Amino acid sequence: MQVRLHGSDVGFDCAPGQTLLAAGLAAGLDMPYECASGSCGSCRARLLEGRVRPRWPAAPGLSERDRAKGDRILCCQAEPEGDCTLQLRTGSGPVPAAPRPRQATVTRLRPLNEDVLELQLRLSDGQPMDYRPGQFVLLQPPQGIGRRAYSMANLPAADGSLQFLVKRKPGGAASGWIFGQLGLGEPVMLEGPYGRAWLRDDPVDRPLWLLAGGSGLAPVWAIAQASLAAAPRRRVRLYFGVQRACDVFWLDEMRRVASAASSLQIVVALAEPSAADPPECRHGPVADVLVADLPPEGLQSLYMAGPPGLIAHATERLVRSGRVPADRVYYDRYA
Repeated sequence: MQVRLHGSDVGFDCAPGQTLLAAGLAAGLDMPYECASGSCGSCRARLLEGRVRPRWPAAPGLSERDRAKGDRILCCQAEPEGDCTLQLRTGSGPVPAAPRPRQATVTRLRPLNEDVLELQLRLSDGQPMDYRPGQFVLLQPPQGIGRRAYSMANLPAADGSLQFLVKRKPGGAASGWIFGQLGLGEPVMLEGPYGRAWLRDDPVDRPLWLLAGGSGLAPVWAIAQASLAAAPRRRVRLYFGVQRACDVFWLDEMRRVASAASSLQIVVALAEPSAADPPECRHGPVADVLVADLPPEGLQSLYMAGPPGLIAHATERLVRSGRVPADRVYYDRYA
């Protein structure tokens, strides 16, 4: 099937069962998107000609007003039923490896606290996935549960291993499946890589500033590891925020890396302090803790991942105040 972009001579092929977003990225187009799972609406487009089949008809990325117009679609959910024409503005930035479907097997399920576990998969064909640190894949739970985005916490592995941090969500169908039903050795379908918040080629003489909230630690940790591997002497400051001390996880793993890499500094911030907190923890919203440590000249770039409230608060404190350029902030919002 041929997809055409209105007002240009740009077009690309879309295979049966492939979404418009995946096909566009595979063709090397800088398609607009963020979550790639139907929630954010960043990949919204206008369908001028043709018909599409939505994978998730009730996806919240389309508002009621969008649905009333009748021609608004989400590229991450739309599978064309034939040739079609879209009204969509693409960018001119670099496009990493094209996402594609893969099958994997569960090799590890390790609880890290009451609400977070480490999930490890290994791609069934034994071939590594070509992704950039900070990117994510879409896991496909059983029928009836929409695809969910999870970021890789590890660097690309030769044996095809992928490591994730999964947070339990009250009433969440996907996290309920992972925590309560998924078992070792079970097959899992996924698609990727996706994501725009990957590590850029920043000057290594500038410190790398990272901000993570909860399970948003996964892509941020991958970025930290990539920076240390590429430029061991580059200073890396990683700010990790949770609500309480009992919510902290993966601290031993990070400390082991930090003990061997003097350039890595890890700061843990607790939003709800108590008298029993470890002495090395800082108190307050993690974005505020980071702001308190900013150099007078501000930051050249910032990578962050976590809940929408954290991203919004950090953007308010850092971008609107001019302490970091808006076009040098890279983030993933975890719904």
